[in-house]
Amino acid sequence: MIDGIHEVTHVETRETAKAAARQSEGNDDRLDKVEATVKNLSVINEALYEILVAKLNVNATDLATMIDQVTANRITRLEAKSTCRNCGRLVPALKQKCMYCGGDLLNEVIRSPFD
Repeated sequence: MIDGIHEVTHVETRETAKAAARQSEGNDDRLDKVEATVKNLSVINEALYEILVAKLNVNATDLATMIDQVTANRITRLEAKSTCRNCGRLVPALKQKCMYCGGDLLNEVIRSPFD
């Protein structure tokens, strides 16, 4: 009986290991895609910066200042709360509907196209 239990456990362990290996391969593929996307976005951002420098005489200080402003604005939007018209609860303002009752929000926060 014990040998049978060990065999079942061994088979289950082997199957679990195979499933984990398949999942790991899938994660590697997704990670490669994310890294490629980030690299492409970095190139696009650099090209856009060069256009701004050439066309509008923007400099690194201007860029750093704008990055700080955008960062602060994003934090403000992410932390903002809105009131549900139906139940009156406060919910994250970037939600489309109340996460408690599904009601409409008052939407006091100005949304960004990047949210």
